Amino acid sequence: MADEEAPEQGELAITRTGDRLRLAREAVGLSLADVATRTRITQRHLEAIEKSEFSGLPGRTYVTGFARAYARAVDLPEAEIGAAIRRELEEDAYGSRPLYEAYEPTDPARLPTARLAWTLVIVALLLGSAYGIWRFLSVEPDEALIAAQNQAADNSEAPATAPGTAPTPKAAAPGQSVPADAPVVLTGLSEVWIGFDDATGKTENWRTLDAGETYEVPAAYVQQFTLRTSIPQALKVTVGGRDIGAVGPADTLVKNISLKPADLVARADGAGAAQTIPPVATKR
Repeated sequence: MADEEAPEQGELAITRTGDRLRLAREAVGLSLADVATRTRITQRHLEAIEKSEFSGLPGRTYVTGFARAYARAVDLPEAEIGAAIRRELEEDAYGSRPLYEAYEPTDPARLPTARLAWTLVIVALLLGSAYGIWRFLSVEPDEALIAAQNQAADNSEAPATAPGTAPTPKAAAPGQSVPADAPVVLTGLSEVWIGFDDATGKTENWRTLDAGETYEVPAAYVQQFTLRTSIPQALKVTVGGRDIGAVGPADTLVKNISLKPADLVARADGAGAAQTIPPVATKR
């Protein structure tokens, strides 16, 4: 009917990370050209990320790095966007695998000669090398630098590697004081939801950590917000490398957890209860 109104664009389901980035860009009133200026990434690459058309981009590392830079430009959590893009790349790679075809015996008389086979191998190697060179040259210097920087950031957020690969900073011993600016790091032991509450108890920011994913709490969050989670046993909290132990009983909503290093250490030591704001726990 003519009187019926068509659904607004904002009502459409967001199914891909590119849609999320585009909507965030439109919400802050930026054009693709504006984002290209901020990130120093060419507009055609940003447009490909919005459309989730990754085949035209110069490799997995670059796609992840570009998406993280895009997320920073539109105030989205870059680590979360990077993880989502990696999942989509894996899904695309799985979906593009060739279907299984049953093996059929081949007539020996129709097999290529050894000379022809080696010629085909050499041609394939030359084509592969030429394609790799073209890929490298198609990436502009600024974009290569951005991708390298973001790859380093990905590595810094990954779980600790096996012993012997790199020295691990010595953690503070129980009873030992830690600097007021000691890093507070949250690690997902399994998938876990975390939120950051303001002084009124309102959750201003939230995120989900995957198993093994780490998140260093920004200094501003440490001072202004408290932590809440509904699966305490799935969350590891460290201060200056020291594990402070569980922040609450398993499968229980805990909130109002102070993120200040001194308060967290006092919680781990079982002392300073008067200075530490106790968590409020409610059964889910």
